[in-house]
Amino acid sequence: MRRLIRPMRDEVIVLVLMSGLLGTINLAGAYEVDPTIAGVTVSGRITFVGSLPRAEVMPVHRDSKFCGEMMLTEALQVEHASRGISGVVISLEGVAKGKPVVPENLPLTFENRTCRFIPRVSVAVVGSVLEIVNSDPILHNTHVRLGNRFGPTVINVAQPAGTRVIRKPIREVGFLDVRCDAHTFMRASIPVFEHPYFVVTDRAGRFELTQVPPGTYRLRIWHETLGSREKAITIPATGPVTVDLELGPEG
Repeated sequence: MRRLIRPMRDEVIVLVLMSGLLGTINLAGAYEVDPTIAGVTVSGRITFVGSLPRAEVMPVHRDSKFCGEMMLTEALQVEHASRGISGVVISLEGVAKGKPVVPENLPLTFENRTCRFIPRVSVAVVGSVLEIVNSDPILHNTHVRLGNRFGPTVINVAQPAGTRVIRKPIREVGFLDVRCDAHTFMRASIPVFEHPYFVVTDRAGRFELTQVPPGTYRLRIWHETLGSREKAITIPATGPVTVDLELGPEG
């Protein structure tokens, strides 16, 4: 189903609907660090508009005594009070020079727990270390592919119950699709960037990007089921800047 994204108030923007946006992250040029750039803060909230779809249920064909007979997809998480959408990846593309990518090689803990990948949506900078944990009393494997579930394998590790943490470097920029081959309902996503201007929305749909230098950039929005969007955004020399957007079914 096609989706739309709408600004919550009048703004001078260019809005482009895109598909597979994070599967082909552009490497236009190497990002440069300039600690003298103070920049401004860009923040906002992504909210759901319209009637929420029913959650899909998938059967569990393996380890159902532990995982349960059925599993909800849990792909779309909307807070009841605010209608904020969690798990939306926000990134700012086109920033050639800006704040440091700190800390370098930040470990990203990725846990197999209650027959789920936790977190379901992560973000990372290239060169980070993925710490893979199995907290369940059953075998899991973490199979990471580049681009989509049919892309080339970049990480594939099996962890029987009680095994140690496995650490793997993230060497590729782009969209990482994560599956458990033993439990087909387990899924996660890790967009990987070469710059520090990215974030995942919290439970209330809020996001914040700090130290953004002045200029015109592309604000990219991705969600597992609501799709990918892009808008042009101009950042002034002084701020802050607020960008509130709505996602929902077309019509």
